[in-house]
Amino acid sequence: MNITENEEQPIKLVIMGMENAGKTTILDVLTGNINETPNRPPSMNPTKGIERSAILFFQKETKVWDFGGQETYRNEYLANPKKYFYSISFFYYVVDIQDYYRLPQSVMYFRGVFNMIINHSPDAKIIFLFHKNDPDYVANERNLKGKFLEKIEPSLKAANIPYTMYDTTIYDLSSIKIAFGLDS
Repeated sequence: MNITENEEQPIKLVIMGMENAGKTTILDVLTGNINETPNRPPSMNPTKGIERSAILFFQKETKVWDFGGQETYRNEYLANPKKYFYSISFFYYVVDIQDYYRLPQSVMYFRGVFNMIINHSPDAKIIFLFHKNDPDYVANERNLKGKFLEKIEPSLKAANIPYTMYDTTIYDLSSIKIAFGLDS
């Protein structure tokens, strides 16, 4: 089906990152499955493959693609870009700022995905969620947010790609809602 001039192309919102970064929990906040601040993080099963759903985003129905972050799936996405990276309107990349040991993998994964975004959805808005910025978390000498940005900003600047960043936590639901342009 071709889209005529009078029809709008549907919004496609993609959320990616390493496994256990909090992607599905973030989407649960947006869909109202989590509507109050929990006492402890919810335990969830990992997303297998891609879970597709729809949410109201900027007053429009939006197709959401929640990409599972396990290595097997990451390799599949990068090996088949035509299947996954076309027509993305909003690209959210979630970084677990408490996962020091996985930061190099997250940087490498983002670089691969970023190349696919540039080639297949060059107009996508890129948003970073530095997640698990919890009340008891102290950004110490590890400063994972800074280290992540230090590694990926040269590529973003070289491609002249603007981006937005948000610090998010499940312990402040408004931090997540604000990152998605929703009233808190």
